[in-house]
Amino acid sequence: MLELPSMLCPKCRGALEYHATIEMLNPPVGKIDTGYCPACAWLFERIRETNTFYDSTRWPPLCRDCRQPVAFTSFWIGDDQNELLRYECREHPSEAWILTRGTDHWTRVD
Repeated sequence: MLELPSMLCPKCRGALEYHATIEMLNPPVGKIDTGYCPACAWLFERIRETNTFYDSTRWPPLCRDCRQPVAFTSFWIGDDQNELLRYECREHPSEAWILTRGTDHWTRVD
């Protein structure tokens, strides 16, 4: 069985929920692991070879069931005047996330 990379949040040092690994060949960056911190509500990318973390560059979260990226479904303005975007898995609509624009915080809808 494939062992998933373990990562700690660079902000709060809590465990990140692993999402996916992307391999960049041109330019030759190497493997980039992506993860979500439930405590900070941030997505992170880590260059595996250097253990360098970055805030995510708009990679959407993945469905926990089929591991496919969630897709945009709706938009509204919240009570605090923040723009909120809802994303859901096309195959598993119960796998839903809210993105707060401006802060780039992702929150899983339970």
